[in-house]
Amino acid sequence: MGKRENFTAGRVAEFTCPAGKHQAIYWDGKQPGLGLRVTAKGARAYVFQAWIDGGSVRVTIGHPDVWPLETIWTTDRETGQRVELQRGARQEAARLKALVDSGVNPAEHRREQAAEKVRRKAAADSLKEKTVAALCTAYIDLLKQRKKVDARDAELTLQRFLAANEALAAKPAHAATSADFVTGLRKLHEDGKVREPGKVRSYAHAAFRTAMMAATDPEIPVKFEAFRVTANPLATIRATPARADKRPLSAGELRTFWRIAQAAEGTTGALMKLHILTGGQRIAQLLRLQREDVHADYIVLRDPKGRRTEARRHPVPLLDDAKTALKTFAGAPMVFTVDGKAISPAVLYRMESEAIGDQIEDFEPKRLRSGIETALASLGIGREIRAQVQSHGLGGVQDRHYDDHDYMGEKRAALQALIDLLNSHPAAKVTVIKARVKA
Repeated sequence: MGKRENFTAGRVAEFTCPAGKHQAIYWDGKQPGLGLRVTAKGARAYVFQAWIDGGSVRVTIGHPDVWPLETIWTTDRETGQRVELQRGARQEAARLKALVDSGVNPAEHRREQAAEKVRRKAAADSLKEKTVAALCTAYIDLLKQRKKVDARDAELTLQRFLAANEALAAKPAHAATSADFVTGLRKLHEDGKVREPGKVRSYAHAAFRTAMMAATDPEIPVKFEAFRVTANPLATIRATPARADKRPLSAGELRTFWRIAQAAEGTTGALMKLHILTGGQRIAQLLRLQREDVHADYIVLRDPKGRRTEARRHPVPLLDDAKTALKTFAGAPMVFTVDGKAISPAVLYRMESEAIGDQIEDFEPKRLRSGIETALASLGIGREIRAQVQSHGLGGVQDRHYDDHDYMGEKRAALQALIDLLNSHPAAKVTVIKARVKA
């Protein structure tokens, strides 16, 4: 380093590059390592230079018009504290010298800081794309990949909700709050939507829970980690209580249903018979029956409800009348088809409702399931066997890990008791209404 002299604002402004040179550096006599570089073309900049690891390192601080020689301070009006307004070149040189004294190369440190800034910006930009809508889409894709039966319902439910709440949909998932969701859920309640708020909360809660667990659950795709979700905004929102339907079909109404099923022809009669003779199975599960799951004396339904990654096998015994009804259908791989097209739950709902007409007051297909449960209870069939017949309430540790009994004998006896009840008394005269069959 050349001659040193104490810098002042005036001296700094007067420094020039000597004739015949490309540049010259003047060194401050007060702050070690601080210099002013002046080029032949008039460019000026403060620099810092020092020795580290056996070599010289030089770092540009900046132009004197931007960097004052000494730090400019101001006073915070609220706190009265002294606050740095613009750091001075001497103070910046002192900071860089402290790095050198601690063994850190300031040039490398600056490059690392610049790279980190780029990484942070890229991460921030990426998070902007990881919106609530993107998280819900990723979750729905996961449901489809796992062949969850409610994947389509989840997709439509969340799409409707986010379409009506565009600001929430576009918000980064990690920044979403309970208040963001409550606004939209409250609107659904005010509009008289009974089940929709609960469905939205359930599906959205599961989506955020999946993102939260991604870092610790190897079965969750790594892409969910990118959402950086650390809290579930749905966790503090009260779940909408399920409204139990306490209108099961009575024993007399079950007999009426059975007589109509016996009198009905073709597909309608066969499906109605199977629906009641298998114990009121969930319609969606019954209609998903695969040909490979049809056996001589029983069928195997697949129950994917809950958080199972693999559907639970649910064997259902076939009584003689059920075997006969099942022969109506020759579809494969889906058993229940019309003209090669699978019969949907909505179609079966319509078929049963049209066949029943007004012969059972306020008939809904779901009342058949609760009616059979109630009838079996009245016949002295225990809660555990009823649960095995209809495949509900079997998610406990004992059922998942210890109890491997198939309960086929008990289920067959329960279904036989049911058909004995159905045939025990003649129902009132019924009128068969032929339903249109459209898959």
